[in-house]
Amino acid sequence: MVHTLTVFLEHNGAWRTTAAALHLHVSTLHYRIGRIQQLTGRDLSTARDRVDLYLACAIDEG
Repeated sequence: MVHTLTVFLEHNGAWRTTAAALHLHVSTLHYRIGRIQQLTGRDLSTARDRVDLYLACAIDEG
């Protein structure tokens, strides 16, 4: 899920380009992002939450 989130954020939340980069159907990507939002309590439609999760992913990578 971290990889999906990272690619989503790197593509600025663009559903189709992210799905293509991950070789997924857009519906699958919607499901995964929805699940990430459920688990984290964050809303990826807001800039603040996107930045928080981006930084968390960047710290995780090391």
